[in-house]
Amino acid sequence: MLSLLFVQISAVVSLVATLAGILVGLARRRRLTGPVRVMVRRNPPRWTEVVWILGTFGALFWPIGIFLIPTYAYHWPSFPDFPGSWVVQVLGVPLGVAGGMLFSRAARALGTQMTPAIQVQDGHQLLQTGPYRLIRHPVYTAIVAIALGQTLLFLSPVAALLTLVMLGLAEYRAHLEEDLLRSPEAFGEAYDAYMARTGRFLPRLRSKS
Repeated sequence: MLSLLFVQISAVVSLVATLAGILVGLARRRRLTGPVRVMVRRNPPRWTEVVWILGTFGALFWPIGIFLIPTYAYHWPSFPDFPGSWVVQVLGVPLGVAGGMLFSRAARALGTQMTPAIQVQDGHQLLQTGPYRLIRHPVYTAIVAIALGQTLLFLSPVAALLTLVMLGLAEYRAHLEEDLLRSPEAFGEAYDAYMARTGRFLPRLRSKS
């Protein structure tokens, strides 16, 4: 396994990329904030929203634990060391950084529309720029990528379990959002056409007819 110092340096790089995305989103939201009127929304079970929010914060800020409690955040529990484990760990760095950068671009594009609630606001726009030109849920992709990157970097069973939970919740929430956005109360057929051109979490190789 990689040394704690290398992992801490890598954690800083990943954390900086993630924090940049959060700050960009907050800054844009602050500039555009005004009265928000919710037109229609979907209400998933409360526990799924709580787990999603807590899991998101856990995925985004796990690297902080590498500095505060490295004995637990890195060394326990951990996968048994294996040949080439350092290669797997190194691969986690660009994956986590890419997730942070994608989070930043998605937050910038969303502005005031970035919210954990599954809803359509008054004046809601169907975004088709930036990462939304290719995928419909880049925020979910970014969060799962960050969690997976940390799983690889820290070789942590806890982070692996968190990644699986977040992946399952992302799929569930994406279904609810798409059901809402393609409804007559939202974008209707325009969203159906958008779905045909884009992938849910990864770019589509070719559009559906």
